[in-house]
Amino acid sequence: MRRLTSCFSHLRSHASTLALSLTSLLLLAHNLPLNAQRGSTSADTTIEEQTRNNTSASNDFRGTQNGNPPPAHVSKEPLRSLLHAQANTKIYARVVPFFLKSQKHINVGYSSDDPRQVRRQVEDMMSRGIDAAIIDWYGRDHPDLGRASVEFRNAAEEHPGFTFVISEDKGALKNCVRNPNCEVTGHLIEDLNYAYDHFEKSSSYLQRDGRPVVFFFDVNLDNVDWSRVRKFVKGNPLFIFRNKGAFSMPESDGAFSWVDHTGRREMPYLDDFYKKYFDESRSRPLMAVASVYKGFDDRAASWSEGRVTDQECGQIWLDTFAKVNRYFSPSKPLDALEVVTWNDYEEGTEIETGIDGCVQIQPSLSGRKLTWHISGNENTINHFVIYASPDGQKLIKLAQLPRKARDWEVRGSDLGPGRYQLFIQAVGEPSIIDKLSAPVPWEETGRR
Repeated sequence: MRRLTSCFSHLRSHASTLALSLTSLLLLAHNLPLNAQRGSTSADTTIEEQTRNNTSASNDFRGTQNGNPPPAHVSKEPLRSLLHAQANTKIYARVVPFFLKSQKHINVGYSSDDPRQVRRQVEDMMSRGIDAAIIDWYGRDHPDLGRASVEFRNAAEEHPGFTFVISEDKGALKNCVRNPNCEVTGHLIEDLNYAYDHFEKSSSYLQRDGRPVVFFFDVNLDNVDWSRVRKFVKGNPLFIFRNKGAFSMPESDGAFSWVDHTGRREMPYLDDFYKKYFDESRSRPLMAVASVYKGFDDRAASWSEGRVTDQECGQIWLDTFAKVNRYFSPSKPLDALEVVTWNDYEEGTEIETGIDGCVQIQPSLSGRKLTWHISGNENTINHFVIYASPDGQKLIKLAQLPRKARDWEVRGSDLGPGRYQLFIQAVGEPSIIDKLSAPVPWEETGRR
């Protein structure tokens, strides 16, 4: 018995020593630079990977003069990070469906009804933290324009957690309004019943409190008997209209804002919309859908009115989020937020290709101190990443630094002896284009 007790004591002693050794190793590993933990020859990524087009936009799109850059490597920081920390707001993206051979629109390098393209768009949206797509729908009169809605329905059903919603455009009623033998209200009811049968029954269709949601883009400007629409439309949908006046309309269940066209930098249109939502007396809940956008320039559109809101190198994008945060908070929650737009290239509002913060990085090296100067809009930078390349292709991640950082010391323990190129990457705020600096030569000797 004494011998057995002695054996157990011996085992406990070894176990304690082993536990202390493991703890020491873990602490040591935690404090080592990234590449000392796994060996300096391992690569985290490549230059090609960090500069390639990582969006759903076509590589054939070369950019336009109304503010749409060629597709690039876009920050996938979540859009929600630009809202207050406790926000449960749903984020939607507006999609236009008219980039088709049958339509006279600019060439963006893809067809809106291509199922592979729509699948890429859904996956890109999800990677940026977007919850749903709002699809402009032009009714039964334009089946070619409706194919994108069908493909978004199919793609949403293949991607759990992503939803879609129809927005009936005023263009859906254009032919009926012009035809004296067509009754607008009846035509709209038939459109909405078609939408119910073909879209709203989908398990991936956007619902609120068990009811399907339908958006309207200026359909309320036509002569419609909305009480009759309510009576005869299927599914008991919620109706969401554009602009602040919808909060006062008896037929409305809510409103969505759009782009400020006043030409005033303080964006009073958005202030008026948010104030109206809070000031409107109501006997039932109303849904508010705020808007964020990068700017506006419709000079590439056939319907152009010459309206331009300069992007200010991404500052408008950030300021529209700031405007939302000024009015909404955990105690005053926002139902939903709409990105205006995902892909309207002709009005210069698309974020599909990314938003250019105009950032350029000028690096320099003195001894072991790597420094850099930034030009462009520094507000669009989320953080910096320092890379080393042993061959001009592979990248080894050395450090991640906050947006205010402007220097970093290269440590001998970060890399094995050899010649390298050092790169600084400015990772953008959500949907801002990432930028990679020119290389700086560095030879690591292992000596201080």
